[in-house]
Amino acid sequence: MKQTLRILVAVAVCLVVSGCDAGCNNEGVSTITSPSGTLEAVVFNRGCGATTGFNTQVSIVKPGDEPVGAGNTLILDGKVPLQLHWLSASKLSISGLGSAKIFKQEQSAAGVSVAYRK
Repeated sequence: MKQTLRILVAVAVCLVVSGCDAGCNNEGVSTITSPSGTLEAVVFNRGCGATTGFNTQVSIVKPGDEPVGAGNTLILDGKVPLQLHWLSASKLSISGLGSAKIFKQEQSAAGVSVAYRK
């Protein structure tokens, strides 16, 4: 029984981290456009079914594009109220991480350097 539970937990974590699209959906939370207008930072909650809870993700995309799959910048466990602020056309600040479990935290994505604050 313990072995089966470990396998199920491992599969669930892999689905969350890898962004597997089987049964997953993204729920947009907020979008902020870069000062140059060439990129957008998108905060969204991603759910992948009843066996895994929602998580908060951030992707940097071209204007009007929706994130495809998992976030390319940040993935946090649970629904986390993040605050995003463009410092320049190529630097993004993300705050409000608090004590959320971090699955992915990139220092740069889509040519943008990312600074984090709890």
